[in-house]
Amino acid sequence: MRSSKSILIISRNEMLQNVRTLILQKAGYWVSPAHNDHEALSFIGSPNTFDLVLLCHSVPEPSRMSLVSRIKELYPKLPVLILYSGYDPTNAKFDGAIHNLDSPESLLNMVQFLIERRTMLASIG
Repeated sequence: MRSSKSILIISRNEMLQNVRTLILQKAGYWVSPAHNDHEALSFIGSPNTFDLVLLCHSVPEPSRMSLVSRIKELYPKLPVLILYSGYDPTNAKFDGAIHNLDSPESLLNMVQFLIERRTMLASIG
């Protein structure tokens, strides 16, 4: 089981968000869900420290770009993982991306990679 790292999931699709939350919690992550921009910005602006932000493909492009810009403005080193569909390009400045139909293992591997990368970069300087 992985250590207790915290993840903020931003999604407009509650069913998908619940499934992803369960997958991440089973893998040992603490998960906070946000269902809209207001909730997401409240979490982002709070003193909670997240290890990663997971942004679902259900978030519309204007919100996605705005949220990622705000996250990177406040916490430039906080990794943002975007889930995308095959027909959904984005201009958001994210750190990693996986297809929304990829396996749970792919999701967990990318989450672990981005969190470990952040930890490694923080220890370097």
